[in-house]
Amino acid sequence: MQPVQIEAQFLEGCRRLAGKGFFNTPGDSFSMRIAGSMGMILTSGHKDWRKIAIGDLQKISLSVHAGVDGLHASIYRERTDVGAVAISSPKGVRLLAHYSGLLPPLFDEQVRHIGPSTGLLESEENAPTSQVRKIFRRGTNAALLGQRLLCLGMTCERVLLNTELFEKCAQAYVIAKASGNRIGLIPVWVRLIANRRLLRDERRASASYRKGLIPEGVNAY
Repeated sequence: MQPVQIEAQFLEGCRRLAGKGFFNTPGDSFSMRIAGSMGMILTSGHKDWRKIAIGDLQKISLSVHAGVDGLHASIYRERTDVGAVAISSPKGVRLLAHYSGLLPPLFDEQVRHIGPSTGLLESEENAPTSQVRKIFRRGTNAALLGQRLLCLGMTCERVLLNTELFEKCAQAYVIAKASGNRIGLIPVWVRLIANRRLLRDERRASASYRKGLIPEGVNAY
């Protein structure tokens, strides 16, 4: 993929999440791995994400360790299958933060593409590499960062789908939790099969990035 195409896809992804109200604070951020290099494209700190332009994109080395740049970079270093990272502030996620921030396994698509909900990160400044490794080592693709959502994807399209999927699941869980009724969970055996398939997809994505290629066939539900 040419640089112009990468930038166009990146901007389209930002505008898609902004249009849904997911990118709505300066604390939100978005990045994409540059296949075949040790770098990423990143943007953050916008008051109005709907007005993002090419001039707002930064090319940053994956060797950085400080701040939001360092958090994104640490994920790419630890998870070689990840091609894009989104930190967003959807309404359902903010509500979920009041219910411990852990999303139980409710839906087939959730366990297949997002994986298990395993932990919380306090903030960009308090998210050392060891904590990132612990939370994401089982192949999971989402965790709460305070009251925001930190979501991973093997490609740009995949991180958009995962972010949208997590928000839908979070909204459903918050409504069900508030009702006081019993909440049914996905059976353990289904979760195990889904997690094995997710890990298999992630291994294939990692192999593609080692070859300098963007993974294919991982963008659908």
